[in-house]
Amino acid sequence: MGDRTGVGLTECAILEALEALGAHPGRRYRRNAAVLAAVEDRIGLAPAYAYEILLDLARPWTMPLSLIQGQGNFGSRGNEPAASPSYTESRLAAAGRVALAAERGDIAPVPIGLINGNVYAKGTRPPFRPQAVIDALRLVIQRPRVTSKELTDVTGPPYFLNGCIVTGDFTALAAGRPTVLRLEARLSISEDHHSVIIDNFPPTVNPDDTAQSLASRARVRDWEAQHPSLHRRAHLPLSNLRDESTQRHGDRLICVPSHGTSPEQLQEQLRDIYGVYTTITAALPRPLPALLRSWARAYPAEELLTSLAALEDAIRIQPARS
Repeated sequence: MGDRTGVGLTECAILEALEALGAHPGRRYRRNAAVLAAVEDRIGLAPAYAYEILLDLARPWTMPLSLIQGQGNFGSRGNEPAASPSYTESRLAAAGRVALAAERGDIAPVPIGLINGNVYAKGTRPPFRPQAVIDALRLVIQRPRVTSKELTDVTGPPYFLNGCIVTGDFTALAAGRPTVLRLEARLSISEDHHSVIIDNFPPTVNPDDTAQSLASRARVRDWEAQHPSLHRRAHLPLSNLRDESTQRHGDRLICVPSHGTSPEQLQEQLRDIYGVYTTITAALPRPLPALLRSWARAYPAEELLTSLAALEDAIRIQPARS
């Protein structure tokens, strides 16, 4: 990956291709087929492989800081595939332009790789809240003797853009030890107290598959009478399941409990169903305070503060995403 940003080499090649094609922030989009052809010329990576990476750089649910802005059908978190690269377009996001400037040495390094992690690509490095990472770096630049605990507290726990609930041993993660994180969708009772709402799905979960799994567990089985205790453990008391997902509001399932089951009882059962929750193994290459201090020591303080301000500006103008 790029030493000055933590962005992968293929990702950097995609950003460079967009820049060379004139697809700058706020300017015209370029057809992704042309972008992929330029990437193949640069690093020899076949378009089918590069396209998946390009899609991740633009999709609003993969990482906290998008490096690309996309136009067209980039697929869904469920089972809807992206359209052919001949029918989708991209341009650099403001953060993508900052990443290129840092890689070229026009500005000091920026911690994009630390912010975005690589869980979206089935890696183990979790993402963190962008502003929290910037604040922690400013703190260690301005106060080199700041304690490791202070830095960890400022950075906070891993952060996934879609707002799922994250629990686990954050102390072990910050210390550089592998740990298991539980990512859970948000479960809430509807205002009319008639249903349970599932939204903010974990980023590694396919909501369409989760809906199918819930519907399957709600069906009456032929063996119910012969194995009542097993049926009670496996059966989900659902009378209705509605998919109210929209592009604007994201993935959203409405679960109506069966007669005799309260929304609170259904809510508790749903928490333990895989797909409503998932687990990932998370690990950092070094303890989190050490990673932050290594950035702070790399270049003069004034240069680093300037590059952090540029990244902060890019975050500020990043379009709101569901």
